[in-house]
Amino acid sequence: MTWAGPTLPHLLRPGLRVVFIGYNPAIYSAEAGHYYARPGNRFWPQLSESGLAGRDVRPEDDALLPAEAGIGFTDLCCRPTVRAEHLTPAEIADGAVRLHAELLEHQPTIACFSGRGIYQLFGRHALGLRAKDLVRREYGAQPERIGKTVSWVIPSSSGLASKWHRERLEWLHRLSAALSGATAPPATPPRGAPRQATRQAP
Repeated sequence: MTWAGPTLPHLLRPGLRVVFIGYNPAIYSAEAGHYYARPGNRFWPQLSESGLAGRDVRPEDDALLPAEAGIGFTDLCCRPTVRAEHLTPAEIADGAVRLHAELLEHQPTIACFSGRGIYQLFGRHALGLRAKDLVRREYGAQPERIGKTVSWVIPSSSGLASKWHRERLEWLHRLSAALSGATAPPATPPRGAPRQATRQAP
């Protein structure tokens, strides 16, 4: 299926506390006109539970959150597809460079990448990092800075990543604590997964 309609708007402005960064819009979300709109995606229920937004939220609230809660949204690539692998290498490289420019312009406190794979592509194409230096990165704060913006990585909210959803919620609580200056307990890996140390920003 090829989507001929518009992509999602980049919900960015100066002074944001956090910007959530996905791979690219799903066609379902592009048709709905809202980020993470598919019912099986855990983004909105977990954002509500984390307390980051200050209230229960749903896809229709995405355009309200930059002004209301300092939460913005954008993607690595703009073109909606059924699956992320339908994007071309050129689109990914161009998207990383565009995203880097957006983050430098708006300087959110934290840029939160929804999945290790997204940050690996961004790091290679926008930050000039080597793939072998990114492949073993842990979740949480990353050592790289985009101007003054701190990069974070958390598990994906996609329904296809359901085994990571419990850990993802714990990382959202840690993200909320980092933004408020509080201390959160370490995240607990899913059963059977290796325990990871937490890398905090200096």
